[in-house]
Amino acid sequence: MLDGRLVMPHGVALDPAGHVQVGVSAASQPSAHYQFVSDPLELLGRPEADQPADGVQLVAAQLWHVADQAARQVGEPITALTVTIPPNWGPRRRAQLVDAAARASLPAPAMVTAPAALAAYAGAHELAAPDGSCLLICQADRHPVTLTILQTSADGYHELATRSIDLPRDLNQVLAQRIADAATEVDDPLRGEIAQSPQHQDSSALLEAVRQARQLLTTQDRAPVLLPAPRRPAVITYDDVAIAAQPLLDKVHDAVRDTLDAADIDSQHLSGVILRQAEAVPGLQDRLTTATGPTPAVLADQSHALADGALTLTAPHRHTPTAANAHLPRVRLRIRDLTSALLLGACSLTLLLQAILTADVTTTFLLSSVSAPPYRN
Repeated sequence: MLDGRLVMPHGVALDPAGHVQVGVSAASQPSAHYQFVSDPLELLGRPEADQPADGVQLVAAQLWHVADQAARQVGEPITALTVTIPPNWGPRRRAQLVDAAARASLPAPAMVTAPAALAAYAGAHELAAPDGSCLLICQADRHPVTLTILQTSADGYHELATRSIDLPRDLNQVLAQRIADAATEVDDPLRGEIAQSPQHQDSSALLEAVRQARQLLTTQDRAPVLLPAPRRPAVITYDDVAIAAQPLLDKVHDAVRDTLDAADIDSQHLSGVILRQAEAVPGLQDRLTTATGPTPAVLADQSHALADGALTLTAPHRHTPTAANAHLPRVRLRIRDLTSALLLGACSLTLLLQAILTADVTTTFLLSSVSAPPYRN
């Protein structure tokens, strides 16, 4: 658990003194005096002149925070580090990631591409892929949507090709723009901020509200979207998401064909298709099925899929904890926690004594009569 959550937000905030605060969500950005970076990993590989802050140092702060939380919970130092990375990372960004781990006083990381980690996770959960066969991995959980062809082998996965479906804006931005245009006044600055400065506090808050609404739409037909105050909330439906996703769906078939051609394979060489999405994209699974043949295995709610799959490849013989030897997280009790428990117990005892001492006890005697039959001669 990272600050009470299974997944830590990617956002980072820097105060005027340069101190880094990690795990900041877009909806809870600090004041305007802070500098907010939605994802430091996106700064790696950029020229220093284009970076609002030192991306390596920000990633190092994230790594240190995660490692510190893990070491505190298990009571042991971190001796190995595995990191999942995008499939298009080359030597430059890989070297920067090694530098960030060193700044965080961590071991050199074993790097696993995200498609390989997802393939390993799916392979451990009943998706059979014989050696030499190929898998298509569609990552729709981030922008842009990425397609990757992997070939399985005895020692892991070999990447044959990767392609991105390039669109001007991701699905959440498209939805946010449509909501702002329909629910705000013509001169509302929020309309232009979504397209021109999505990192603005109001724009980020609306994008986060759209993301949460899309998660709700996986179980219901309508979901509210809270616009930044004083604007009134809006409502979106599953059909709204389907309409916004249409430009993406229109490019799926050609993108799959281009990826297969780059890998020099045909669809019959595919033993499976894996679809990873954070929120549902209406119609995407059907488009992939039409373009490839196999029905995709969908990894939607498994937030741990990347981590488990990467560890399967980097530490296949790691010790599996049991009930007898598992390290339980340490719980640090504060004085106010103990005081609250004592006060609650004292109040419960007082109520019990009051009920006993003030009870009105009434004893009722029940008299029964027996009627004898009349005497007969």
